[in-house]
Amino acid sequence: MTAVIFNPLEEFETTHKLRHEENTEKFFNELVARSGVDIEKNRETVKLYHESAQYLKKLKRKLFWWRFLRVILCITLILIPLVIWKVTPKIKNLRQEVADADKRTAELLALANAQMAPLNRLFTQRDALTIIEQTIPLVSFEDRFTTQQEANMKINYDFAQIGEGRHSTLEVLAGHYNENPFLFENKVVQTMGMETYHGYKTISWTETYRDSDGKLQTRTRSQTLHATVTKPKPFYDTQVVLSYCCQGGPDLCFSRDAGGLEKKSDREIQRLVRRGERKMQKLTEEAVSSNDDFMSMSNTEFEVLFDALDRTDEVQFRTLFTPLAQTNMVDLIRSQAGYGDDFHFIKTKRTNQIATEHSQGRAIQLLPGNYVSFDYDVIRENFLSKNKEFFKAVYFDFAPLWAIPMYQERPVHSLQPIPDYDQLYSLKECEMLANALDESYVAHPNTKTQVILKSAFVASRDGVDETDITAYSFDIEQRTDYVSVYGGDGNHHRVAVQWDDYLPLEKSSRFYVTADAKAENRSVIARRNGLCIFKD
Repeated sequence: MTAVIFNPLEEFETTHKLRHEENTEKFFNELVARSGVDIEKNRETVKLYHESAQYLKKLKRKLFWWRFLRVILCITLILIPLVIWKVTPKIKNLRQEVADADKRTAELLALANAQMAPLNRLFTQRDALTIIEQTIPLVSFEDRFTTQQEANMKINYDFAQIGEGRHSTLEVLAGHYNENPFLFENKVVQTMGMETYHGYKTISWTETYRDSDGKLQTRTRSQTLHATVTKPKPFYDTQVVLSYCCQGGPDLCFSRDAGGLEKKSDREIQRLVRRGERKMQKLTEEAVSSNDDFMSMSNTEFEVLFDALDRTDEVQFRTLFTPLAQTNMVDLIRSQAGYGDDFHFIKTKRTNQIATEHSQGRAIQLLPGNYVSFDYDVIRENFLSKNKEFFKAVYFDFAPLWAIPMYQERPVHSLQPIPDYDQLYSLKECEMLANALDESYVAHPNTKTQVILKSAFVASRDGVDETDITAYSFDIEQRTDYVSVYGGDGNHHRVAVQWDDYLPLEKSSRFYVTADAKAENRSVIARRNGLCIFKD
């Protein structure tokens, strides 16, 4: 079935969720059949293992208390003979029992692992992707983010214009939806912000006053003075972003932020929409008076909840957001069936970026290690549950895009041709490999912060890309500013405030990237997605 998704929220509940669960179970059962594992034998072994492990735990606890008793008895010197004749032999016997039980438990664990090894060996990082492709055939995932796809997205879909601040790729997952290219990217982003530092100084002084009898007296007063300075500081954040390229609204830019509106009641939404109506009317009047083209849509609920008021092209915005798209978007924002209003949506011409709160911090691929166990039932539960969670996360990353019917149309192939490149592997793949290295290979020796790695293509020979990896980071030197603060003694005082001065560092290193199969006798220092990186 290759139909487009007209209502992403409803179709997830009625069709895709159930179909994915069926496909996942079928896929897993096929792996089990191929592996030839004896499920019942493993269950018996696992049962014996847990019984043995529990018995070992009981013995260790018993041994602990007997040893504790021996210490107590030894404190009472008169009972030392009792310790020698009774307690020590008991402890010796218990130690032997613990050793025997420990050996038995280890043997059972090794046996269970051996029984499940044929199944564990069959898992690949492509399994979860294959199941999604079976569930939604218009989705196809690539083995890696190729130079051709990266160039296509930049040349034909404005992809190079996306992104603020300095960032570096940690993971990538590329593919197409009905021939429209997309990219999941897990990246670390460095931006400059400001940090406030605090300094304190305690002062004291003597003052004269008259007491209740009118006599002059003296007393000592004290005060802690507080001063601050604000200085630049780099901040680092990890983001998972879906970039989706399509031809709809080729000149349109807009943005909207997640608002958590699914948590609001119907009455709260109604009040929000009523307030928004007045705002829309005012914006429309201002646009008319300034000869701008903003014009609020008649569907005020969509306008208020979607809140993309920074749009740059009213005609293209309305072309994208048909009545069906408006209804889909409102349903998606208000529903609690998925993740609700947790998505940030940025459109920059032909590239759309979705950053959902539910996907932040998650791995963008499922690896074999997510499933592996010595226990068949645990493996099965891991495979079914983790694929279910993964599918839901991916589906609702796409859902705001699928809510717009035009975004699901196949691209018209009147695009600029992609030139032939000597470069074999995309720059983001190179960055991903570089980020898998130990920092000692790439970072400046004075580095005291996180490192942002960027790659630049140099040359390609014999299936190997030569690349420059530049590491951007900061050294930190402590400085002191003296701030004048007025004290209660009537004087100004210099208060010392220590602050961190972040000094930019940069270091470039030459590396080589190739496929694992072509690495031969190279001194490989990192591997990812079938690629490896090494120094000459």
